[in-house]
Amino acid sequence: MKMSKHKIVMKMSTDTSKVEVKSKFDAEFRRFSLERNAVVKFEEFKALLKDLHNLSDITFLVSYIDPSDQDLLPINNDDNLRRAILNAKPLLRVFIQRKGDSLEELNGYGTMRSQRNLISSILGGTPGRTKALTISNPHDFRQVSAIIDVDIVPKDYLRVRLHKHGSDKPLGFYIRDGTSVRVTQNGLEKFPAIFISRVVPGGLAESTGLLAVNDEVMEVNGFKVAGKTLDQVTDMCIANSSNLEITVIPANKRMVAPVRRGSYSRNSQQSYQSTGSHTTGGSDQDDQDEIVDLTKVPPDGSIRDDEVLHL
Repeated sequence: MKMSKHKIVMKMSTDTSKVEVKSKFDAEFRRFSLERNAVVKFEEFKALLKDLHNLSDITFLVSYIDPSDQDLLPINNDDNLRRAILNAKPLLRVFIQRKGDSLEELNGYGTMRSQRNLISSILGGTPGRTKALTISNPHDFRQVSAIIDVDIVPKDYLRVRLHKHGSDKPLGFYIRDGTSVRVTQNGLEKFPAIFISRVVPGGLAESTGLLAVNDEVMEVNGFKVAGKTLDQVTDMCIANSSNLEITVIPANKRMVAPVRRGSYSRNSQQSYQSTGSHTTGGSDQDDQDEIVDLTKVPPDGSIRDDEVLHL
């Protein structure tokens, strides 16, 4: 009998292709297994838990114990479900709670304090601690952006990584071509450049707060955009849209040409509100920036003409 038990334990420990899951709801436990390398959707996983625990009429939250630090983390999308399955060593402990029953949702973090009665409030005394803000569990537990290579890129550059996580949501910004003024051995010279012309409200780029209008695009996933056309830069961004690394010079860090007496020069604030390139000198129409009506967006959400492209 001992020999057979030993054999069963050894067989289960050597089967690394499956993950054993132990789910708990109130005082009820269920056990089942999942393929470790299988693509499991969160909605399918939630439906399985609903059937196992008969939760058809109950709204519930799903969380798990992280084996590395024993933290209770939420499972509410495909990404953190996949992370929970990969980190299971060897058992994935899943906890199911009714929505509204968790202490975080009821009280928030650090909000437990005694209540003062009417007499104590009249007599005064030591005031109670101010109630902290209620912080609930995150509903979208995933990284969407990051600032990277801060010790590699020049100090005036900013390299940003945007994560789409397989969604069809666009990157949420427009780019256009223009001219950039730079300091060379011969003085100030104009060079063709690519700029961010508009950031879509509610889009991925706008939600990160790392990209802004008139930022000059220098690199896309390590490839320099100097000498490339607007269409080529657009293709580079689309090809790497699932994990885009874009290097820019922020508009507030770009060089502004000094104002000379008797001439006209736009400063960074004026350029930020209109277009993107810093120009100096007279009234040559070739130096004027084209203004494109961006309010009339086609139904498919894409804009494409000679000057502006939507990503």
